[in-house]
Amino acid sequence: MGDLLALVGLALLDSTSLGTLVIPLVLVIARRRVDAVLLAVYFATVVLIYFGLGVGIALGFDLLSHLAADVWASRPAQWFKLIAGLGLFGYGVFAPDPVKKEGLGRVPSRQNPAAMIVLGAGAALTEAATMVPYLAANGIITAMPVGWTARLVLLAGYCLVMIVPALVLITGAALLGERIWPRLERVVPTLEHQTKITLLWIAGIVGFWMASTGFAALL
Repeated sequence: MGDLLALVGLALLDSTSLGTLVIPLVLVIARRRVDAVLLAVYFATVVLIYFGLGVGIALGFDLLSHLAADVWASRPAQWFKLIAGLGLFGYGVFAPDPVKKEGLGRVPSRQNPAAMIVLGAGAALTEAATMVPYLAANGIITAMPVGWTARLVLLAGYCLVMIVPALVLITGAALLGERIWPRLERVVPTLEHQTKITLLWIAGIVGFWMASTGFAALL
């Protein structure tokens, strides 16, 4: 039960990213209407890419777990963790705070299914470099004493939970119509700004953990 709660918490954290929350809201607000087909294509692209990455990561954990454990425990790997960790920590702590934008970000001038696939794929693959919660969730799923069918179900459920907050907000926008657009326009820049701040915090925390474990192993 504890693992499931942890997965839900990590999925909700992932749900606040640019690709799963901010971009869909911008797409809706820019046109001031909800195009269900285009949004379905966008969300399907994001979910399928995250799901595919998760399967690949899980396969890698299974096939390379023993080799990876030996390599990760080696002395050169500890130096790597120390140096990379210090770099990440320095970036998270000393990088300037992102500037909060006043308006909406750029959206595709031509919104069609092909454009949504490109946009969704670009958002998901770009954020893969900072998918710390997703990597942690994959580690939890892989460590569970369950078969591959259950793992795939858990991974699919995780990816779906990631888009739930955006779907709730978009559904509310569709139901409330003109009354909600001005408020959403004010909220999106704040969400984008807070997402970038969160990434700096994650970089700092992960960097501190990597540097401290690497340093302790080298003593």
